[in-house]
Amino acid sequence: MNVILIITYLSLFIYGSFYIDSNFYIKTICSVNHENQAIAITFDDGPVTEITPLVLEILQEFQAKATFFCIGKNIFGNEMLLRRIISEGHLIGNHTFSHSPWFGFCSTRKLITELTRTEELILATTGHKVNFFRPPYGITSPLIRTAVDSLNYVVIGWSIRSLDTLPKNEQKILNQITQHLTSGDIILFHDTHPRIITILRKFLQYTSDHGFTVVRLDELLQMNHKSG
Repeated sequence: MNVILIITYLSLFIYGSFYIDSNFYIKTICSVNHENQAIAITFDDGPVTEITPLVLEILQEFQAKATFFCIGKNIFGNEMLLRRIISEGHLIGNHTFSHSPWFGFCSTRKLITELTRTEELILATTGHKVNFFRPPYGITSPLIRTAVDSLNYVVIGWSIRSLDTLPKNEQKILNQITQHLTSGDIILFHDTHPRIITILRKFLQYTSDHGFTVVRLDELLQMNHKSG
């Protein structure tokens, strides 16, 4: 019986920690329910000198707005790029300072330090305070919940994960994103690899052809605060 309980507990721990849409430890917004043809696209892990400017150019071409979950250490040397993100009407979120794979298992003090260091850097660079947080790799824990609650962050997941960092065929990635696309979706991209340029342009053309509007997270959430 003890073995069964241990296995059950471990299974719940793994599920709750690694499946961000489970809401097991933290209330996480992965989509919203509303009648409008609006979706939000998000980019993790930037800014990246070689890629992020190209992403911004495509967004401007299609008049689409996005949310960039930035890693604090990547801001150094890219301050002008961070200000450009804001000046072109996009939103910035907190994606920790180091993006450590062990982030979810650090002490609460360490977690708060990671988040506040990034928040203060974004504020000093752009003059804008961040309200949204996405945990690295989508890992959550009770310690992360304590940290984000203390900083009053809204935690954001995703309803469609593009897997654009994997060495997959670009068309297959695009098909995977679009086949179940629906109003209120939050899509996870990365502005870290050259393949995102082709994928993003084709995706935005698809959304335009099918009547979707691509908006910032804060605009999407204002439509209806009921999480999906």
